[in-house]
Amino acid sequence: MKKTTFILFAFLFISLLAIDLNLTPSAAHNATNGLSLILLNPSSGSLNPAICNPGIETSATYLFGLKELPYYNFHSAFRLRNFGFLLGNSYLDHKLYNENIINLAVNYNLQRFSFGLNFRHLYNRIENYQKDSSIIFDAGLKWENNKIITGFSVRNFLQSSFLNEQLPVFYLWETCYNLSSKSKISIGLEKQDGFDFSFKIAGSYNFFRMLTLLTSYQYEPDRIGIGVVFNIKKIKVTYSIRTQQYLDLTHYISVGYALRK
Repeated sequence: MKKTTFILFAFLFISLLAIDLNLTPSAAHNATNGLSLILLNPSSGSLNPAICNPGIETSATYLFGLKELPYYNFHSAFRLRNFGFLLGNSYLDHKLYNENIINLAVNYNLQRFSFGLNFRHLYNRIENYQKDSSIIFDAGLKWENNKIITGFSVRNFLQSSFLNEQLPVFYLWETCYNLSSKSKISIGLEKQDGFDFSFKIAGSYNFFRMLTLLTSYQYEPDRIGIGVVFNIKKIKVTYSIRTQQYLDLTHYISVGYALRK
């Protein structure tokens, strides 16, 4: 308990690093270090609102292997003609700290180009300290060809504040290339205000029709992600782990159901 409390409050009170940590919304993104184009899921739109992959997905994890830090996600996405919609909720629970984020994204598809906006309502409560909420906006672009998909997103582009402090602004560029009918590779750069660029690379390979392997590496900070995806008709079950430089592994599991596009 002492270890958990120390870690938690180190995140809480050092430059608001625990507020809107840009946590991954599913097991697949845990495996790919936040790259969203290499395996499109209903939750992908929460990272880049230009993405809409129709379906329902629920995910759960204990952050850094700490049972005192459960993190839950639920996302649903659907299309209506040229428009795509995402509704999601992320909840980080601790008896001393709660964070709840509601996502509502809308995107428009024009041939090979997509543009999207995401509205997020962040509510945060620190026990015996104070609570606050904030409205955050994200924007995203996506362009795709036969073998290449490129995306760019900006999270909190209006520079919203929380407890009179500006929340972090994240920039993410990613390009995914289809190497073959069974394999993909994706590279990306992520930038947060006040920090250096973080380089990411991920790969996926379909061993069988029902099994996909995901691997990734992130530089600055160094992190490795590995995951397996079991495809059972329209149901997708994903399990992944990801390293952290100073903390234990984060184990993640997701269950999704694909809707007709």
